[in-house]
Amino acid sequence: MEPFEVYRLYLALKLHFTTKGYDITKTLGAVTGKRETFLKRKDLTSIRKLARDYKRSEIIDILVANFANGDRWGGVFDSECLETYKKWLTNKKRMLYNFNTDLDNILFRMEKDGIKSAIFEGGHPLIFRMIMGQDINLETVVMLEKLRPFVSQYSDDFVLEDTCLLISKYKPFVRFDKDSINSQYMEKLISIYGDE
Repeated sequence: MEPFEVYRLYLALKLHFTTKGYDITKTLGAVTGKRETFLKRKDLTSIRKLARDYKRSEIIDILVANFANGDRWGGVFDSECLETYKKWLTNKKRMLYNFNTDLDNILFRMEKDGIKSAIFEGGHPLIFRMIMGQDINLETVVMLEKLRPFVSQYSDDFVLEDTCLLISKYKPFVRFDKDSINSQYMEKLISIYGDE
């Protein structure tokens, strides 16, 4: 892959993860970047290395992994970006196992704290406190959001707005069979959402 194309992918994903108005799924990554600007970048070596060593799909995954990890620059300036990517790949392979474990952790905290809904109860619901405290995986919260959207209700909250943006922007990259998850974890999900 040509380095300039990696740069354009980077720009599209950076816009997607850092701005409310840009959605890569609607624009299909169409971003115009100037070659002159690209050639002036300080991270040109990193971009060229990505282009040389990885396929397009891997580059997208590396950038997504780093943006999802909270790196506003997608790991381009970070020497640990490949470690973040490897951890992300492991999490992706263990996503359903982690989901089940996280649901159990949420239910335990709900019982311990006397909470009826981890998602809708309180100013800053338990689900957000747990994700911000890194007690559960981001993928779990995204899966819960995809099953029954709730994040938009909290996106204007000053404390939660960055977390809500990350969850919303990461949604297209977390894929699973909704029907299977709904049927397999129905009882736990009913308890977590607080459905009677």
